[in-house]
Amino acid sequence: MLKKLIIGVLVILLIASTAVYFYLQSFHPTYEGTLTLQGLQEEVEVYFDEYGIPHIYAQSEEDAYFAFGYIHAQERLFQMEMLRRVGSGRLAEILGEDLVETDQFFRTIGLKETAEKSAKAYLSERTAPYQKAMYAYLDGLNAYMENGKLPLEFQVLGIGREAFTTTDIYSIAVYMGYTFSIAFKTDPLLTKIQHKLGEKYTKDFAIGYKGGTAISSYPKEGSGRISEEELINKAIGQIFDQLPVPVWSGSNSWVVSGSKTKSGKVFLANDAHIGYSQPAVWYEAHLEYPNQSFYGNFVAGMPFSTIGHTKHHAWGVTMLENDDTDFYEEKLNPDNPNQVQFKDTWEDLKTRHERIKVKGKEDVEFEVKISRHGPIINDCIQGIDEVSANPIAVSMTLTKFTNPVFQAFYQCAKAKDMEAFENACAMMTAPGFNMMYGDTTGNIAWFATAKLSKRPAHVNSKFILKGYDGDDELLGYHDWAENPKSINPPSGFVYSSNNQPDTAFGILHQGYYLPENRAKRITTLLKEEDQWDMDKMKRMITDGVSPTYAEVAKEITSVLAQNAGELNDTQTQALELLKSWDGQHDLESIAPTIFYKVVYHILARAMQDELGEKDFTAIVNTMMMWRTIPLLLSNDTSLWWDNTTTDDTESRQTIFSEAFERATSALGEQLGNNPQAWEWQKVHQIAHKHAFGLEGGPLGWYFNVGPIPINGGHEVINNVSFDLTADEMHTISFGPSKRILIDLAEIENAVSILPTGQSGHVASKHYDDQAQLYADGKFRNMMMNETEIKEGSRKLVLKAK
Repeated sequence: MLKKLIIGVLVILLIASTAVYFYLQSFHPTYEGTLTLQGLQEEVEVYFDEYGIPHIYAQSEEDAYFAFGYIHAQERLFQMEMLRRVGSGRLAEILGEDLVETDQFFRTIGLKETAEKSAKAYLSERTAPYQKAMYAYLDGLNAYMENGKLPLEFQVLGIGREAFTTTDIYSIAVYMGYTFSIAFKTDPLLTKIQHKLGEKYTKDFAIGYKGGTAISSYPKEGSGRISEEELINKAIGQIFDQLPVPVWSGSNSWVVSGSKTKSGKVFLANDAHIGYSQPAVWYEAHLEYPNQSFYGNFVAGMPFSTIGHTKHHAWGVTMLENDDTDFYEEKLNPDNPNQVQFKDTWEDLKTRHERIKVKGKEDVEFEVKISRHGPIINDCIQGIDEVSANPIAVSMTLTKFTNPVFQAFYQCAKAKDMEAFENACAMMTAPGFNMMYGDTTGNIAWFATAKLSKRPAHVNSKFILKGYDGDDELLGYHDWAENPKSINPPSGFVYSSNNQPDTAFGILHQGYYLPENRAKRITTLLKEEDQWDMDKMKRMITDGVSPTYAEVAKEITSVLAQNAGELNDTQTQALELLKSWDGQHDLESIAPTIFYKVVYHILARAMQDELGEKDFTAIVNTMMMWRTIPLLLSNDTSLWWDNTTTDDTESRQTIFSEAFERATSALGEQLGNNPQAWEWQKVHQIAHKHAFGLEGGPLGWYFNVGPIPINGGHEVINNVSFDLTADEMHTISFGPSKRILIDLAEIENAVSILPTGQSGHVASKHYDDQAQLYADGKFRNMMMNETEIKEGSRKLVLKAK
C-alpha cells in the first residue's frame, strides 16, 4: 500500500512538473519560423545567433525598425513596462501602495511632464526620417503588445495589454537621464553637515577638485581653475533602493589611434557602469537595410542605440557627471503660503495637480507647488526639514528643456564623418555624456555633451542655494563651442572614467566627478603600450589593479606598525598581507578582503560620533567619500579622529588600531582565524536580481541569476562595485553593464559581453547564458558578416500582412 502511495505521489509530481515546464516554455520567444504582421511593407528576415542576438535584414529603414520593435518587445516587454512606469510615476498602479512614495517623487520633479512636452515637440508629425523610424519601432512594439504572448511577469502581476505611446518612449529616456543626477543624493546632506559641524570638518572632504588626473582638452583653449562639491540624502537612497530597474553609476571608455595599435587602425573600448539587474540593461541588435549596416546596444523601449558602431565608425558613452541640478531655499510669504520671496517682491507659486492610481487602494491625489526655480520637494523627500524648515525647490536642466536625445542618437548612427557626429552630440542637453568616437579614417575624439551651466563665481553648487535674494541665480548655459573636447590629440588616445574634465576656455566645470583611481590606471596603461591588439585590450578592460588603494593600504599599515607588538597572530598575518598588497582584486586575493573591511571601520570610528548612524550610512558610500578616503586617511591632524563622546582626544593611530581590531575580529568570526583563507571570492560575489527577487522576494530563487564569485573591485577598471558596510558579504550593486572592444581594422570581429544574457524570459536559454563568461572576463563576437551570420543562426521570417 505504502509503495503504491509513493509511486502515486511521484507520478503526480512528475505530471505537475511537466505541466509547469511546458507552461513556462509557452512564454519562450519565437526564434524560428514565419510570422505574418500587420504594419510591415515587405518581408524581413531575422537571424538569431547562438547568443540570441537578432540580425535584422530589411528592404527599408521603417521595416527594419518595425521588426526591431517587435523583436525587442518579445524579449524585453516586462522591462519596457517597468521603465515606462518608473518614468511616468505609475509603479503603484501594478505594485501597490509601497511604491506611492516613489511615484510621488518622480511626478513631483516633473519627469512625466517633460516626457509629454518632448513627445509633443518632436513626434507630432511622422515626416522626418528619425520620426518615421521611431514610429515604426513603436508600431512593431505595439504589434507584439497587441498579439504576442505576454510575459510571465504580466500574468503574475495582472498587467493588461496597454499600447505604448510616444510619451512612454520619452518617459524612459527622461528617467534614464534622471539617474545621472547625483545631486539628489548629495547636496541636502552636505548642507546639513555644514550647518551642524562647520567648515572645520567639511574642509577635509574631497568636495572640490584637488588636482590629479583630469581629462585633457585638445586643442587647448584658455586656462584657470574653479571648484566643485558633493554628498548623499537617505530618503533619496531609499527611493533608489525600491526601483525595479537599474540606475546608471559611471563608466570607462578609451579610444586609441592607429599610431598606438598593432593593426594601425583605431581601437575603441567601452564598459558603461550601471546597477546590476535581471534582465541585463542592454539589448544588442544588428540592423541591415539600404545604406545602413549598424550594430547597437539598446535600452528597453528606446528605438535608437546609446552605444554602437557601423562599418565606418564606432562610439562609446560614459557619464559626464556634470552638475546640472541645483537646490534653492525659498522664503514663504507669512501672509500667503502660495507666495515666495524673490528679491524685493512676492511671487505666486504655480500648482500642478497629480493623481496616482494604487493597486487595490484609493487613488492618491496631491498638488505640486512650483517656484521660478522648479518644483517644491519638501512633501516628497522625507527628512528635508532637517536641512531647512523653508521650502526647497529643485532646478534641473533635464526638465527645463524638451529632450532631443533620440534625434541625436539617430544621427550618431547615420554620421558619415566626425563633423556630422559632433553635430549630433551638440544636440544633447541633459543628461551629460562623454561621447567617445573613432572611425576608419583614423580620427579619434572625446566630446563632453550637455548644456553646461553658468553660475556666479561665488556659488558652490554642492550646497543648497538661496532662492530669495537673486544672488545665486543661474546665469545661463555655455555655447557648445565652449564644451570640453579632445580631437586627435598628440597623445594618441582619448579616454573617460567619469573623472574631472580639465579646464576649457578658462572654466573647470562643476560636477560630481568620480575618484581619479581608474583614470590614473587607464592613462598609465595606455601610455606604456604602442602595439595594442585585441588580447591586450581584453586584459586591460578586465584589469583589477588599484595602485591608489595599494598606497592607502601602505598608509594604514605604516600607522598600525607602530603598535605591531600588541597584535595577535591573526592580526600580524593580516597586517603583513595588507602591507604587501599590490592592489590586485583576483578571486584568490586576500588583501582586498582585509582592506575594505578596515577602511569601513576606520570611517565608522571616525565619523559616527559626529554624524550619527543615519547620516554616516548616507555619506559613507558617496563618490565624494571615495575621493576623500586617500586624503583623509593620510591626514593625521583631522578633527574627525577625535571621538566627541569621550573626554580624551583620540588620534589617527587610536582610530586605526581600533578599526583594525574590529575588522580582523569580524573576518575571523566569518572566515576563520587563518587569514590565508580570507579569499576575495568568498565575500565578493555578484547576484543579478530580477524585480521579483528584490529585497528577498519569494521568487528570487527562480528569477535571479547568481551569486557568482567575480574578479574586480571598487574603482578599478573592472569596477564591479559595492557599498562599504559591516556586513559579511560585499553586496555588489553596480559594474560594467557590458564590455565592448572594437578594432576598426576588423570591425566584423568586434567583441562584447553582457552580464547575463539577451532575453528577459526566464525559460529562454539566453536568459543567463553569458553570466559565467562575464564573471570570467571572457567575450563573444558581435557578428556583422552576413555569410557567417546566416550559416550558424536560426531564421525567423516576418511577412507583411
